[in-house]
Amino acid sequence: MLMRLAYEMQYVHPVSERTSIQMIRYSAEYQNEYKQLYNDCYHRMREELNIQPYDLIQDDSFFASGMENVYLLIINDRMIGSVKLHNAEIDDLIVRGCCQGHGYGKQILLWALEHIKAEPIVLHVAAWNKKAINLYKKTGFEIVSTVKF
Repeated sequence: MLMRLAYEMQYVHPVSERTSIQMIRYSAEYQNEYKQLYNDCYHRMREELNIQPYDLIQDDSFFASGMENVYLLIINDRMIGSVKLHNAEIDDLIVRGCCQGHGYGKQILLWALEHIKAEPIVLHVAAWNKKAINLYKKTGFEIVSTVKF
């Protein structure tokens, strides 16, 4: 079994790049699509790290709180990705698998940096997720601590 490590990363090298994407606040009309996107994005990692259940969203109880801080990127009536902003933390930045590698993750991250209202800005990422770590480093984040989970 792989060791379960996560990095806490802090935004320490501000970038001047901005985004032009528009994100909308989550609403219940998107619940089924969000559930599918979220489970699809985390399933492989959870399975490889043996974190059960592999699909975290099992029922509607997941949506009972915290969804007011979730923002969605919708293009042509299709959910491309999302991010959660909570105080100074960027959380659950996800992009639909078929849309990865097209710059959406970076654009969502830039949007989050423009809209988060507290400092220092932090995020947590599984050490397993090398692509996300590289994106965060290129966008001004540094690893400040490592946590076993």
